[in-house]
Formats: sequence, C-alpha cells, structure tokens
Amino acid sequence: MRTAFLKQIEFGIRHLPPTIPPDRLQEIDRLFAELTAQGSQLTDEDARKALIAIGKIEWPYRHAYYAMVMACCSHTQHDLFLKELSPATRKKFESIGGKDATVQEVVHSRMFEEKLSPEERYEIQEAALKARLDMHTFMEDQIRQRQKDYEKVLAHAMEEQRMLQEAIDRLAAMAGQDEHWGPEILQKVQQFELGWSITEPDVTLEDVEREIESWKEMLAGTGDVPAEEES
Repeated sequence: MRTAFLKQIEFGIRHLPPTIPPDRLQEIDRLFAELTAQGSQLTDEDARKALIAIGKIEWPYRHAYYAMVMACCSHTQHDLFLKELSPATRKKFESIGGKDATVQEVVHSRMFEEKLSPEERYEIQEAALKARLDMHTFMEDQIRQRQKDYEKVLAHAMEEQRMLQEAIDRLAAMAGQDEHWGPEILQKVQQFELGWSITEPDVTLEDVEREIESWKEMLAGTGDVPAEEES
C-alpha cells in the first residue's frame, strides 16, 4: 500500500507545472526524499504532513499556470494532441466525441474501449503525453513573453491561497467552542487540509466558508455561540 501511495505522489511531482522556481522544486524533492527514506517506518500522519507541505508549495504556481493557459491558449494542447494522431486514428477519435470532449473524458469513456483497437488506444495515450510535454514548452515561452501578466496571476493565486488557509484556520478555531462537536469539526479541517495535496482535488474558499456558516448555525443552536458572536 505504501509503495502504491509513494508512486502516486511521485507521479504527481513529475507532472507539476513547469513554472515552479528551481528552489521550490528542490524543496519538493527534499520533502519527498525524506518521505521515502522512512521506508516501513512511514506513518500515515507523516505522509499526510508531507503531502500537505508539497501541495502548499505547488498550489499557487499550478493555479497561475492554468490561469495563463485559459487566458491565451485554452485549446492549444488539444490542437497539439490532434496533430500527433494519424489521420485514421484522428477521425475515429473525433467520431467518439473527441472534438468537444477532453482527452481525459474520452479515455475514461466506455466508447474508448469499445470503438478503438489496442493500437489506436496506445497511439492516443502517447499523443496525449507528447502534447502535454509540448504544451509545457509552449507555455514556458508564452510566460516569458508575458512576464508581467504571469506575475499578476501568480500574486492573485498566492492571495487566494492565503485566504483559503485563513478560512481553514478559522474553522479549526471553532473546534474549541464545543466538546461534543469539536472532533467532527477537526475531522473536516483535516479533510480540507488534504485539499492542498497534489493527489487530492482542490478545496475552494467557498467550500470552507459554507462549512463555517453551517457550523456557526449548529453551534448557535446548542447555545455555545452567542448570537452576537456569529457575525
């Protein structure tokens, strides 16, 4: 189980956006090396902490990278992918929804297995990998040409991260307001913290704010939070 878990993390690290600074990448590599060095002594808590630490490093750079992609080149990777396919495979791929759906959506669809031969499926998966690598090179050039735009979206992503962590901390502080509900609140906090991980879906500020409002109502209902303290 631990081997599969570490491979999952390693896969995520290998597919980080190309815009993470070298010193930050070195920090990620160091955290992962410390994780793997523990071997059979690795605990779930140590793994969780490392996942969160790695995720907090890469989070703003990943969000800034994809903001730049959406601003200038949202269809470029798909176009690069289609160019890698042979005419016959491209025609079959488009016939099963490849014109409008993402590669990932098609690959995980039932028709991908039913309508394409093993050779065609392999060609599509290899083309998708090549396109992703080519897209990284393409975007590195785009970001160099639009450095001020990138710095702006990176600053925005870092501010979003700060606000998200602040909201998670506010939720954690609520655990001390009620002995009965405290453990359940902390369990939700741990779930949100894992949202930083490169192996888990992102958590949004809206997700955390909704949880905070829900617990405000719950705790107010038990009489532990006076009405004037709810705002």
